[in-house]
Parts: sequence; structure tokens; C-alpha cells
Amino acid sequence: MGGFDEAYQTIFITNPAKLSLKNTHFCIIQGDQEITLPLRDILMIVCETNQVSITASLLSKLADHKIAFFTCDESHIPNGVFTPYLGYYKISETLQTQIKLSKQIKAILWQQIIKQKLYNQSKLANDFSPQNAEKILKLSKSVMLNDSKNFEAQGAIFYFQALFGVDFVRKSFDPINSALNYGYAILRGCVARNLVGSGFLPALGIFHRNQFNSFNLADDLIEPYRVFVDSLVLLMIERGSLKEGFEIHHRQKLVGILGAKVLCKDKYYPMYRAITRTIWSLGNILKGTQDHLLLPIFNRENSNGREVYESFSDV
Repeated sequence: MGGFDEAYQTIFITNPAKLSLKNTHFCIIQGDQEITLPLRDILMIVCETNQVSITASLLSKLADHKIAFFTCDESHIPNGVFTPYLGYYKISETLQTQIKLSKQIKAILWQQIIKQKLYNQSKLANDFSPQNAEKILKLSKSVMLNDSKNFEAQGAIFYFQALFGVDFVRKSFDPINSALNYGYAILRGCVARNLVGSGFLPALGIFHRNQFNSFNLADDLIEPYRVFVDSLVLLMIERGSLKEGFEIHHRQKLVGILGAKVLCKDKYYPMYRAITRTIWSLGNILKGTQDHLLLPIFNRENSNGREVYESFSDV
């Protein structure tokens, strides 16, 4: 499958700027200051301000280099992403196998995803409520094909109560939910970027199948990764930095989550590389050379971000 592990930088734009292409480089002009960066080094660009102009030639090159470009709404939550239209050189072959994926294989894949998601949640929850963590772990071990008993939803109740208290409401408008939504959106965009670059159609999901959602498959594959966002938000709460609201420095740290180290099988990767390997494993399953997705493992040593985010000392 196609890949692009060499890209690593995330560009975060919060002030008025002009974005253009200069000598095949990404060029940012803000006032009298001009900065150029090699396109090959950029993973994604997050644009928080509406006071930005961008040239069509730059957009074209962003697509060529498979760089995701995010726009944000008035509350600074990503609300749009520009991704390449063409990606993997065997895109037709990959699409055909994706379209023909049987219900049985989809049921098995969704079972694997939810088992790992619940397992990861149990490891993080254990630091706050061992009883709830044990309940989530028990659910993880009992997930059936297609999660037919909806253990994902049952586990979510125990999980969010353990992390944020019994009064926490996931859909309420507060700094915690804003931080969670922001981090999830960054993950979603990174997964979508990798899917397109590997020849998949993100709208065709394994479990998610909303006809109005262009990223159903991305929403499937981010599930086991969400716990890393939760962990970083908990670290922010622990250090008291969310008390005054969801601020720009929080968003900058959440964008940086793509560099967090993630364990896949028996090796650690930066998260953006771990996501690539998850998608490669999906491609191998479609080709019949593999039967299990390579999914992230949130181990006890990394719980609550104390090791995963050791470089984020000023969260």
C-alpha cells in the first residue's frame, strides 16, 4: 500500500496570512515576515483564522503531496478538510476489493476494532476507577461479531464516568468536550488522509454507513485511537490548564498528538505512522494476506499521558 512516513510537521496558523507556492516550497507571509518550508516535510496544516488567502497552485501541490488542510469554525473546532482526490497508484484495484468486502469480514473487523477500543479504555480508566475499568475489560473480552450486543455503548458509560465524573455529559458544551472534539477531529483528518493516499474511499465504512458522511471508514478506524486524545485532555485537567477555557495553547498541544508514541504489536511509532500501519494492515486483509488489523495498544505504562506525552511538559 502507499505511504508517506517522511512527512512529520503540522503547521498551525492562527494569525492573518497569505499562503502560496514559492520555488516548490510552502510559503507563509505574515506582515513583513516570510517563511518557506519543504512540502515533503508537512503532514497537515490547521488554519484557525478566516483571514487567510491561499493560491490554487498551492492547493494543487498540497494534493500532490497528500497534505491535509484543515479549516475551523468560530469555536476553533475543525469543520472541513481538503484531501487529495487521487492517491494510491492501484486505486481502482483497491476500490474494487473494498467494495466487495463481505459482511462477514466487516463483522470480524468491527469486532477487532471494538475489542481493542474497550481494552484501551479499560487501561486508561484503571487509574481513576478500577471497578469501572474491570467492567470495561470484561466487555472487551466478550465482544461478539459486529459488536452485536453494542458493548461499545455500554463501555462508554463506565468509561466517561471514570474519567470525568458521573455528571459528565459527552455532548455538553464545555472546555473538556471542546478539547475532546478537537483532538478527535485531528485524528479523523489524519486517518482520512492516509486512507486516500492508500487508495481507499473513506465514505465506504466497515460499520459506519451514514450516507451523508464522507469519512465513514475514517470514523471506524479512529475508534481505538481516541483514548490517546482522552489521555492528553486528562493531563490538561490534572494540571489545571482547562479551568479558564479551551485556549489556543490547548489546541496546539492537541495538534501535536500526532507525534505521540503509540505501541502497535511490539513496536512504538509516532501516532501518524501507527495510523499508516493500521491502514496498511487493512489493505493486506483486503488482499487476503493478513487476518487481523494492526491496532494501537494503550498500555498501563503510558496511562494518563505520563509517558506518551512526556515531551508536553507545559500542557
